[in-house]
Amino acid sequence: MNIQTLNALQDKSKERLINLVENIVPKFTNDELNQLFKELEKKSSKNGGFIEIGKDKKDADLSKMKIDELKSLYQVFISREINDRVAVKWRLYQFLKYFRGLDITRMKINSDGDSKNPVDFVVETKEKELLFMACFEVLDLKQYNKIVDDIVKVAKEQNMNPDRIILAPNKTYRNLPLDVPINIDKKEIMPELWVELIDDRCPFDGIDLLLVDNTDLNLAGFNFTNMDDLLDYIYQNSDGGQVSIIKQPGFFSEFTQDESEKELIWKGIMLKKK
Repeated sequence: MNIQTLNALQDKSKERLINLVENIVPKFTNDELNQLFKELEKKSSKNGGFIEIGKDKKDADLSKMKIDELKSLYQVFISREINDRVAVKWRLYQFLKYFRGLDITRMKINSDGDSKNPVDFVVETKEKELLFMACFEVLDLKQYNKIVDDIVKVAKEQNMNPDRIILAPNKTYRNLPLDVPINIDKKEIMPELWVELIDDRCPFDGIDLLLVDNTDLNLAGFNFTNMDDLLDYIYQNSDGGQVSIIKQPGFFSEFTQDESEKELIWKGIMLKKK
């Protein structure tokens, strides 16, 4: 990703951090940030349990944020140096906002981050599927076996019957029995593993600026760890058609430099459904 950790930044001023954080996409709303910071600070929600999220459409005003809050956003979403359950959970949430593989109609979040409840998201789709999603820093076999038992308990307690169970760790061991179905209310569900991966062959770095021709999109490379995610975001946030992606290397580097030479990294046609 080629992005410095927070401690390695020479300029940690509020102005510099705002300039970086305001380039995180999708944009945050006030409700999302309030919930995120509660979880980062290990504060329990008054209501607890699952709450619907994503209704608030107003972008948050980053200039009103405290510098410690800006630093947390930098570490979770830009440098990705924080990889605990909460960080993985909120990076997954950002990804779900534009992921083309799911047509989401409703999403609930585990508002208190209670480790006794491993299910972080309950997602409903246009295809009438119900998904359970659980996030982890590292998922090993012992934890996997316990998590499966806990997910079955949550399903019974919440009177929910999921169609899919997605496990989303930052890192995982290879000995997980993913070929063994999870049984919930006489239904066999094959677990799915979504691991956070950074593609070493990705044609852009985190410090690069990505210019999308024929759109208003100017995107920071640190938002995406692979080309597929970038293309999904552009598809969801543009009119489609002829699209060219141009890279301006080192744009978000701390060091002053002459404007680097731009490079075409992708060109194609995006056909959008009517």
